Amino acid sequence: MRVGVAGLGRIGMMHARNLAQSEGVSEVVLLSRDSSRLKPAQVLLEEALAPDAPVEVAGEFAPRGRTADVRIGAGWDAEIEALDGVIISTITSTHPELTRSAARAGVPALVEKPLALDLGELERLADELDDLGTEVMVAFHRRYDPAHQELHRLIQAGEAGTVRAITATNHDRLPLSTAYIPVSGGIWLDMLIHDFDMIPWVSGQRVKSVWATGSVLDAPAHAEYGDVDSALAVLTLESGAVATVSGLRRNGAGQDSRLEVFGSLNSYGAGLEERTPMTSTEPDASAPAAPYQQFIERFERAFRAEISAFIDVAKGTGENLTPPREGLAAIRIALAADESRRTGETVDLF
Repeated sequence: MRVGVAGLGRIGMMHARNLAQSEGVSEVVLLSRDSSRLKPAQVLLEEALAPDAPVEVAGEFAPRGRTADVRIGAGWDAEIEALDGVIISTITSTHPELTRSAARAGVPALVEKPLALDLGELERLADELDDLGTEVMVAFHRRYDPAHQELHRLIQAGEAGTVRAITATNHDRLPLSTAYIPVSGGIWLDMLIHDFDMIPWVSGQRVKSVWATGSVLDAPAHAEYGDVDSALAVLTLESGAVATVSGLRRNGAGQDSRLEVFGSLNSYGAGLEERTPMTSTEPDASAPAAPYQQFIERFERAFRAEISAFIDVAKGTGENLTPPREGLAAIRIALAADESRRTGETVDLF
């Protein structure tokens, strides 16, 4: 397979590396509107793919001895129709345009979330993609994470009993770059949208209402764009159960991404392990092991599983767990959280 990667920031480079290390991929084609980024990106990827590349560069779960060619593309328009698949990891405002272009060319796409910043645009785009029939996966990577899949299975099997409460923790170790803040879409759409996707999926329930608050405690640049770097949302599910979502753009202890479900029979959690950056004050409790330093490291298994699933979907042999319409619920919740934070009012979704 020849797979393109459009957008060569942190996420795009990770996807390109994982693609080049994946079975079934013969060539990774780098695409960027800024041509000055192409050669440096190719050099960095070649270093990550070298047989003696350190784990920090190649990845902890990299399959050694398996790499595809990495080529600089001639540009989107020149390359798209000859590709077997494409990953779109450009700035969010360009996602609808590039997704439509790939779909019209009949090229399956994995698109970083959110697919669109506007709910109406997302609904129109989902309708158009349905008509075109080309596979599009939205990059909600946690649905491909083994721990979150097991959590989903347990809750849907009734092992927890009746869901009483859900707690989502999403605390990044490393802050956003100042340049990315104005194009990020804000904390609700850029970061916490993953939790807004997980909670309905794991619980099997719709979110009835949203209340949210937030502050700028670390990086003043967020305030310039009406954003916050520390946030909390309270979601009421259709059963009456309550879910809380905590988001921090900078967490000194390390990368902390957890989803905990409390039921009438049992409680389960994804992200609870020896590297969870929480130090117990109980006597004789063990200190946490070296915490993850960024979400790419924390979710490496999930990102690799997502790429494997995309390859199968592009070949027509796999199930798409995250088609465009699956993103509608998450973006509705994210937009409601943003409205609630600005107005101080609870926002009803139905």
